[in-house]
Amino acid sequence: GLGMSDVVKMQVFLVKDPKLGRTDFAGFMRGYTQYFGTKLQPNLPTRSAFQIAGLANPGWLIEIEVSAVRP
Repeated sequence: GLGMSDVVKMQVFLVKDPKLGRTDFAGFMRGYTQYFGTKLQPNLPTRSAFQIAGLANPGWLIEIEVSAVRP
């Protein structure tokens, strides 16, 4: 029963995109702003973003960990 408005913290792990030659932080922000800081859902969770060497699946470019609070 939790929703995006219940998310209070995010940790974002970004891997370099071979097509861009860098991490796609702008792409992450495009996705982030679709769900947070909108008229419908104005809450902004705290967030940290890290560039890392790799993830468990070599095809992944991003992993997001969230913490939510049940009202």
